[in-house]
Amino acid sequence: MKPEDYMIGPVLMGGLVRETEGDLVKVHLHGRLGVLTVPKKVIRGDIPLEPGCEMQFYFSYLWVVDEPPDYDAAPMTEEEELFPCLVGGSLTEVNDTAVKLTLDQNLGTIAVPRRWIFTDVPLKEGLLAACYLSGMKIIGKRDIPQEQI
Repeated sequence: MKPEDYMIGPVLMGGLVRETEGDLVKVHLHGRLGVLTVPKKVIRGDIPLEPGCEMQFYFSYLWVVDEPPDYDAAPMTEEEELFPCLVGGSLTEVNDTAVKLTLDQNLGTIAVPRRWIFTDVPLKEGLLAACYLSGMKIIGKRDIPQEQI
């Protein structure tokens, strides 16, 4: 797929922290659209990070690329404002319904339905892919039991 064939841009999205383990945070996208696992270094906010926290961030569709993108993900960890960055990695899981992208620079993983990835080639593990993603901001906390998150 040629990137110029489609205009893929980041949109402001939301998610809910499902769990934290060590340095990683698992964020479930609203609408059952996928799961992002990110390092704590990309999260900002004055509310203590724990399950039930509402997150806000920029995110885009994924697309398959021929070569690793030239990107600078520093704003994800250094900027206070949410600034979408071009990030990339390789597909580490592909099945009938979903794909999992493991991001370079230890930025985590993105697991989304197959309909979220643009490609001209059959999907398989090892393909390179890219998307836009920003740091995440804690905007509140839901008061719901852990098992319902």
